Amino acid sequence: MAALGPREVEPDAWLRWLREAAGLLCSRPRPTAAWVAATLFLFYMSHRMSWAEFRYFSQFFLVGLGLMAFIRLAWCVDHNRTPRLWNVMPVNRDCVLALGLAAALFAMFVAFGGMLGPLAAAFREAVQAMGLWSPVTVEALPAIAPLRRTLLGPILVPGGTVGLALTACVALLLAFGQFFLLPMMVLHQPPLPPAMITSARAYPLNPVPMMGLSGVVMVLPALVVVSLGWLGALAVPYVGALMYVAYRDVFLGEEEEEPEEVEDEEPDRLPLRY
Repeated sequence: MAALGPREVEPDAWLRWLREAAGLLCSRPRPTAAWVAATLFLFYMSHRMSWAEFRYFSQFFLVGLGLMAFIRLAWCVDHNRTPRLWNVMPVNRDCVLALGLAAALFAMFVAFGGMLGPLAAAFREAVQAMGLWSPVTVEALPAIAPLRRTLLGPILVPGGTVGLALTACVALLLAFGQFFLLPMMVLHQPPLPPAMITSARAYPLNPVPMMGLSGVVMVLPALVVVSLGWLGALAVPYVGALMYVAYRDVFLGEEEEEPEEVEDEEPDRLPLRY
């Protein structure tokens, strides 16, 4: 861990990070679209689970895994390597970290989930007033909840719930000084306790960029609502790439790299990993 240390960057670096994250994903549209489609499929399958508590926990878990997968994809694109399955797919260590993150988020959800009750009731009333849902079917049987319906689901779920899960995940990482933890663990696999300490050391050096990222997280729920929920799931790839470019700048001292002329010849995993 001695070789990994944060550096001070310019105050408006977070604006450059936003541009570079989008540029990385757009520079390889086909593999990015393939991984986005796979992510959306997994989110949709988790949405189909009938046990509500397990459904929420699985979405928290998938958000963590999705962020780490797109950190790997961003690294591959940044180094002009083909984002093959074995280079992007999360490994066991990532799954354990995602489980821990999901457990922390689920604990917060249990503690503060009662606040979402009025919002769910207001949504039911709104879709019933628009004629999109009725509490009973034509057979006079109780209807499935509106957020569980296939037609309403893709509008707000998984988009809406994944957007909220992503916002909660990034907000938790930012609040505890761990925004750089996931890319550090993915790219270097250090022990977790010193990695958390090293990640937190970047905050006092870069208060303005971190405040800028906090502002982005605060605006994200509004953007999810405006996009009818779709931006919630699509934001997972973008935030993963954003974590990578921010970590690259602060910890690796590298800005956007020049494209390499030769494609990688060996389909090995990330060379920074052990």
